[in-house]
Amino acid sequence: MEHDYTLLYLENTSSDELEELSLRIIHRLIDEQSMTELFTFDSEETDSEDKFQQAQFDALLRMSAIALSQLPALFSDSEHSAQNIRRMQRLLLWHFYAVSFKLEQAILLETHCAHVEVLLDEAPSNTIEWVASLTDLLRQYATIASK
Repeated sequence: MEHDYTLLYLENTSSDELEELSLRIIHRLIDEQSMTELFTFDSEETDSEDKFQQAQFDALLRMSAIALSQLPALFSDSEHSAQNIRRMQRLLLWHFYAVSFKLEQAILLETHCAHVEVLLDEAPSNTIEWVASLTDLLRQYATIASK
């Protein structure tokens, strides 16, 4: 079975396995120095719990956007480049949903996967566009969760 990271596959695969693979991909896409820079906070960002959580939230969002924007370069030489990029985008977006922001507590996996497919139909092409798209996705999820 090809690992396509669509709803059926995600429902039938352990979260630990998905998390391990997604973390390996992220570490291939973002070097250690960049990770350190993303998750090093100024003293003013850590002087209260709210500010610290906001800084962490922002770092996780930027980490996801950077990783997603780097996928095309990682798979540019592969035989099925577009297919591999889309599969890995789904996996990294699952990581964003389940690991980074723990959104499964508020949003059904089915809902997440439907939003991902819409997003990937016109996937952003650079980090800034990914930041905007992920921020919009979080807003959509907040609206859904508040209902």
